[in-house]
Amino acid sequence: MCRNPGILAAVASIVLLTSSCAKEGPTGPIGPSGPAYIGYISGHVSLYDQYGNKVLNNLDSVAIALGSNSVTGIDDTVSRPNSSGYYIYSNLYTGQYYITAADTGYGATNTDNFEFVSGNLNKDIKLSAIPTFSLSFGSYYTSGSPNDSLVINCTPDEQIRSCVIFLNHAPSLVAGESYVLSYAKNIPANSAQITAIIDSQELHAAGFASGSMIYYTVFSHALNDQSSYEDLTTGNTVYTAVSYPTIDSALAP
Repeated sequence: MCRNPGILAAVASIVLLTSSCAKEGPTGPIGPSGPAYIGYISGHVSLYDQYGNKVLNNLDSVAIALGSNSVTGIDDTVSRPNSSGYYIYSNLYTGQYYITAADTGYGATNTDNFEFVSGNLNKDIKLSAIPTFSLSFGSYYTSGSPNDSLVINCTPDEQIRSCVIFLNHAPSLVAGESYVLSYAKNIPANSAQITAIIDSQELHAAGFASGSMIYYTVFSHALNDQSSYEDLTTGNTVYTAVSYPTIDSALAP
């Protein structure tokens, strides 16, 4: 068979040109986004005094803010419950929401990052009163002791009360800040003084080396606090129904 090199080269060029100019086929259609359902979030507000007793009046004074980082048009929409404590947000779309609630004299609370899909989602809200009683205390260190001691003084009261103790490496601490350790202590009825024992092994496990400085912060604290919530960033509990703090320091045993 006779072969013509020129013809073969021309054919090869045509094939190469055709393949290099070929276009990709059209992509398939993009499917629609998932459905956005409409529903409502509702619930009841409950108030508690500093002793943990339920408060039945002024429920409609609580300011409730509904917000969302994922739903357009929802940006801390504030409402108030009715006199029975019932609240409702209607015509809400599927998404991620948060609720905050506050009232004068009560610890604010936060319900963060919850999913709403459709229908009715119930989110009850509970607030505890900020205590009005005050505390004083001293922290004591004895070399070689298996613990630190805190002696907490308060005015006697006929009802049980509570306090919360925070331990930190720095002297400045407010209720919502990060801390290393925390303890809750009940103050028995008619007691003017209680002692809190802080075990040295717990201190060492938390990073307080023997002889290092510990800063203790004590707040009077609502009994069975309903306003506390978890800080999703640090994992710590945020206590909001607390009084003005008192601070002291001691060395780790």
